[in-house]
Order: sequence, then C-alpha cells, then structure tokens
Amino acid sequence: MYTTTKKQGIHHVCLKTKDIESTVKFYMEGLGARFVVEWGKDGEEDHAVLVDLGDGDFLEIYETKKEFIDGMWEHLAVRTTDIEESVRRAVAAGATPLGVPRHSNIPTRSGEIVSLSFSYVRAPGGELVEFIQDDA
Repeated sequence: MYTTTKKQGIHHVCLKTKDIESTVKFYMEGLGARFVVEWGKDGEEDHAVLVDLGDGDFLEIYETKKEFIDGMWEHLAVRTTDIEESVRRAVAAGATPLGVPRHSNIPTRSGEIVSLSFSYVRAPGGELVEFIQDDA
C-alpha cells in the first residue's frame, strides 16, 4: 500500500534495470526494503516497483530493455546501525563485497569532524551501494 508520512525531503531515487525481478528481490532481501506498490506491464517500459528503504525513503525500480550509457547512478548510500550485518545480508542476497567496512573521520570546512563507517557492495544488477554507519 502506498503511504508516506514524510512531508519534505527526497521522495525517491529511480534505478533503471534490465532485470526488475532480481533487482527488487535484492533490495527487499539484501537491504530489507518493504514493497510499496507496482505498476505497468511485465516486459514493458512502464513496469516499475516502488520499495521503501526505511522511514519513507523510496526507491523506484524501473525495468528497461533500452541501453543506457550514463549509468544507473553513482551510488546509493543506505543508513545502517550494523554495517557488518548489512554487508553480510547484501552479500547473501547476491551482492559482491568491495572491501571491508572502514572507519573515517572526515574534517569538514566548518571544522566539524564527521565520524562514520562505510562499506561498498556491487549489487547483482551492477549498481554500487554504500552502507553508512554514523558513529556516535
């Protein structure tokens, strides 16, 4: 069911894929996304699935048979409270790990230090997914 409680911010990020079934499966099983709604016809350019990555952060997954040369996106960064478990779950769902989780203290222009851990995986559809764990 399509519902959202967010009033501001990003509604969704759109991902184009050649294999909508395996892509939706990856995001639901590997990242814990919740199915929201699906529209269009199987195998047609209007076929899409909307999933919620958490707290109303939607990912729109569109099927396409067209070649796209600009890529799907640079990467999708997903918040997590357990980076090791997030990577494990993504890999179990078909992702390829790209290194191990790393910690970073990023100095900002304002002088603040942003302390976080991050790790990347390559999803089965080829897109790059980054996990971010904010450190307190």
